[in-house]
Amino acid sequence: MQASDSPLFTPSEAAVLTRLSVKAVNNAIDKKTVPATSGRRAGHTTRLLDLRALMSLALERRLADRMVPGLRRELFEALTDAQRSTVSLEGGLIKVDLREPRRELAAALRELRRARQLVVSDPEILGGEPVFRGTRVPVQAIASQLAEGESEAGLRQAYPRLTSEMVRLAPLYVAAYPSRGRPRSQPWHGAVPVRRMRRRLAATSAR
Repeated sequence: MQASDSPLFTPSEAAVLTRLSVKAVNNAIDKKTVPATSGRRAGHTTRLLDLRALMSLALERRLADRMVPGLRRELFEALTDAQRSTVSLEGGLIKVDLREPRRELAAALRELRRARQLVVSDPEILGGEPVFRGTRVPVQAIASQLAEGESEAGLRQAYPRLTSEMVRLAPLYVAAYPSRGRPRSQPWHGAVPVRRMRRRLAATSAR
């Protein structure tokens, strides 16, 4: 499905791209449902998956409850032919249309590439903490505040240099590239989201 120089993806990246959990991706590798190789990323040894494996995972999410493992493995093996838009199994009794899963995967790859373009890690900026390019705003801070209920409008008001695209892609980037090791204490950890803090200040001023 790809040339030998095609990119390889970590389980965390694969999970984001295929909308599976990291655990489900690793289980598929352990059960040899999808092929993986060993490699290094950011100085750490990890398992890596190619585009055919990603496509297999995308189909795994769709077909796990509809097709027995043996047929799924047969389907994944047929993905070596990149030109086929439909795969036939069981002598043509079962046909799987690959066009929509391929479109979804291509769109997810574009989103991940864009997220990487928007983020930079520089030892001179917050000790190398990933921040949005052209700012000193940590990506993790934005993803955390979104998870705590902050709105895009509230974040952009608090951090004027953020764009809608940055806010939207922050959770994706953090999921694809989680911090390794023991988490450092971050200034925003446990802090009240921007919008809630404004409400509290307004209520205090009105008294």
